[in-house]
Amino acid sequence: MKKMSFAISIAAAFIFVPQVSRAQGISFGVFYSSLSPYGEWVNAGAYGMCWHPVSVPYGWRPYTYGHWVWTEYGWTWVSADPWGWAVFHYGRWMFDPMYGWVWVPGYVWAPAWVQWRWGGGYCGWAPMPPGFHFRVDVIITGRDDDFGVGAGGWNFVRAREIGAARYAFIGQKEVPRIMGTTRNVTRFRFTAAGVYNVGIQRQEVERVTRTRIETVNIVRGHDPARERMVGNQFHIYAPTSFRPQVKNEEPVIVRERAVERERQFHPTPPPQQRARENQVQPGSRQESQRPSVAPPAGRAPIAQPREQPKGRERAAPKPSEKPKKDNSRQRDHGPGRSR
Repeated sequence: MKKMSFAISIAAAFIFVPQVSRAQGISFGVFYSSLSPYGEWVNAGAYGMCWHPVSVPYGWRPYTYGHWVWTEYGWTWVSADPWGWAVFHYGRWMFDPMYGWVWVPGYVWAPAWVQWRWGGGYCGWAPMPPGFHFRVDVIITGRDDDFGVGAGGWNFVRAREIGAARYAFIGQKEVPRIMGTTRNVTRFRFTAAGVYNVGIQRQEVERVTRTRIETVNIVRGHDPARERMVGNQFHIYAPTSFRPQVKNEEPVIVRERAVERERQFHPTPPPQQRARENQVQPGSRQESQRPSVAPPAGRAPIAQPREQPKGRERAAPKPSEKPKKDNSRQRDHGPGRSR
């Protein structure tokens, strides 16, 4: 009885193990299992499988439920959503006419994959599009076309409110006018130590807000949990180090998308089904050819006697009779054919 209860407890431990463990890194499988409870995975054409949240209000945009803090990596987004650790620090966002905002997986951590606008008493940010990739020793600065993101993807607040814990966003009708009074100040610095998103200079924010911006320390954890601020520390879930594992992110994304398509069109059968497929039916030809005893380690397998085709067996000669000599040298053309 004790052995049975111990076995049940061990099985329960394996069943309720977290979907993302310490040993796992960042991959599409990690994102898929972690984000599925909070949204839907959809096929977004050339971008493959993408994710979008389902429990968000109408008109929702990325990087709205949370606030900004200054860390050693620049402006870092502290999300109020339980899934924010993934979609606001990895990958990119795009707007799909059918599904709305969808998240395209990426595999390099950043404090926030956003671009910035500043000026005229306003501060704005918008998600970077999927075509924006990481590459070591490259510095990306703002562009006039806002990297292809339209006015509908921008969040604007008063410049003095950038350090607040909650934001009162400017109405979307005012966004086109405000964009005309601001300039793009995006600045990404990609290094082997990590991604730095400086954007708006801290000194400029301190001048406008007349408040000193303190540097928040990032504490990296290994258990999926809601991002949270504890004093002057930002606790964040990150399975791997902030240091990029690759010098160029684009080939990794292409390879992961190829794996996604392979799984989509050639799914792997469940373990029980694979076990049934590997079983050999009793009496089958495969079963008759299988050796009954495995050869010892280090020795060659014992040769099995070759099976004679049916209809061609030769009877063993009787002890009292001499075997007849076969003078026929003609080729055997098979049963039913003349020689």
